[in-house]
Amino acid sequence: NRQAAWWKNAVTAPDQLRQRVAFALSQIFVVSDVPTTLYNNPLGLANYYDLMVKDAFGSFRTLLENVSLSPVMGFYLSSLRNAKATFDARGNPITAADENYAREVMQLFTIGLNQLQPDGTLKLDPTGFPIPTYDQKTITEVARVFTGWAFASDTTNVNNFRGSAANYLSPMVSFPTFHDDSAKTLFNGIQLAANQGPAKDLKDTLDALVNHANTGPFFARQLIQRLVTSNPSPGYVYRVAQVFANDGTGTRGNLGAVVRAILMDYEARSAAVAATASYGKLKEPLLRATAILRAFNGTSNFGRYQMFVAQTAEGALGQTPQHAPTVFNFFEPNYVQPGVLAAAGLYAPEYQILNDTTAVSAPNQLWNFIYANRSTTNQLDTTLGIQLDSLLPLARTPAALVDRANLILAAGGLPKTVTDRFVAAITAMPTSTAGATNTAQDIERVRSALYLTVSVPQGAIQK
Repeated sequence: NRQAAWWKNAVTAPDQLRQRVAFALSQIFVVSDVPTTLYNNPLGLANYYDLMVKDAFGSFRTLLENVSLSPVMGFYLSSLRNAKATFDARGNPITAADENYAREVMQLFTIGLNQLQPDGTLKLDPTGFPIPTYDQKTITEVARVFTGWAFASDTTNVNNFRGSAANYLSPMVSFPTFHDDSAKTLFNGIQLAANQGPAKDLKDTLDALVNHANTGPFFARQLIQRLVTSNPSPGYVYRVAQVFANDGTGTRGNLGAVVRAILMDYEARSAAVAATASYGKLKEPLLRATAILRAFNGTSNFGRYQMFVAQTAEGALGQTPQHAPTVFNFFEPNYVQPGVLAAAGLYAPEYQILNDTTAVSAPNQLWNFIYANRSTTNQLDTTLGIQLDSLLPLARTPAALVDRANLILAAGGLPKTVTDRFVAAITAMPTSTAGATNTAQDIERVRSALYLTVSVPQGAIQK
C-alpha cells in the first residue's frame, strides 16, 4: 500500500517539484524498511516520507529537527531509547550512549567528514591533507546529546522510556532521567553547559550543525547532484551555498530558496554547459520509470499503482522507495565508476547500481510499462500501463514520431546519428491499411519509438 501511494504521488500529484525534491531529500536523510520492524510499520515510513514532502521548501533547521525526533529515524539509527552511560561502583563503564545517529547526523546530513571551502572544495592543512571536521571524541560527545528520547508517551512514568507501546507517528519525547546532563564539547570547541536538559542540548546541537560553515556547501552539492548534475562546478556549489546561508532576507537554510537557486542557476540552464562531456547525470531507474508514466498518463483502470517490481534493492529497477540497503542510500555522492569516468576525475553516483543485471532488467521493466495492455472493459483491472493517444497520429510519419518521443523523454537531447537510426528502423516496420486508424501496426510503431528512446544510452542520461 505504501509503495502504491508513493508511485501515485510521483506520477500524478499536482505538486511535482515538491514531490521530486522530497524524493531527493529522502536519499540524503535516509531511512529504510530493510529492518523487519520498519518493514512492518508502513504507516510510520509513510509518515517519515511526508516530513520530506512537508519540509521540501521549508526550513532546513526544521527538517533536521523533525528527522532527529522521528521515531522511524530513531529506530533506524538507534537513537530511540538511547540511554546515558552507566557505571559500576568503581566508576567503570557498564554501558555507553549509542553513537550511531550522532555519527550520521554529522557525516551524512550536515557537515561531512572534512572541512570545506565555501565552494565545497576541501580545505587542506599545511602538508596538503584534508582537515577532519570532527573526530571520535566529538562523536562520543554528540552521542550524549541524543540520550533520553523515546516513543511519545507519559514522560512522568520513567518505565515508559523502555516500556511504552511503539508509536511511529508522533515525534519522540524526552525522559530527563535517561539523558546525560553533564557538560559536552562539540565540534569547533562548542560547549554545552551541564544540566541544560535534553531539549536545550538538542536545540543547541542542531543550531550548531545548521550554522556550521560546512553545512551549506555540503548539502548544496548533494541536492545539486540529485536534481541536476553529478559534478557541479565549485562556482555552482558556491552560489547555491550562499543562498543557503542567506536567502536575501537574512534567513539561513530556506530550502525553497535553495531549490530555486539550484534550478535557476546558469549551469542548470545553459545549453553550452550541458554540451560539455562532464555535465549531467545518469537518470535514476525510478525516475526513468516515473517519467514514462507521467508523460503518457500511466495508471491502471482501477487507479491503483500496483507495482509488480520485486520490493527489494535487487529488483528490476535496482531501487524501491525507502528500501536502500544502508543509510548511505542506494548510491553514494562520491561514488567513482572505474574506467573512463574515474580517469577523468568524475563522480558518478547512480552508476553504483548500474551493473550487468540492472543494465538489462531496468530497460525490460520500462518495456513492461510501454507494452502493457489494459483491459478495455474491466474497470477493476490493475494492469499498469500508459496511454498512447497523443502519439498515434504521428505513427505514419516516423521522423515526427521520433522527434516527439525525443522531446518528451530525452529533452530533445538525442544526437541526430541516433534519431536517424530510429527513423530508419520505424520506417521499415509494417504500415497499416490506408484509411485505418490506431491499428496494431500504428501502436507498435509508437511503442517502438518510446522504447528505443528510453533504452538507448543517451536517453538514460539527464543533461
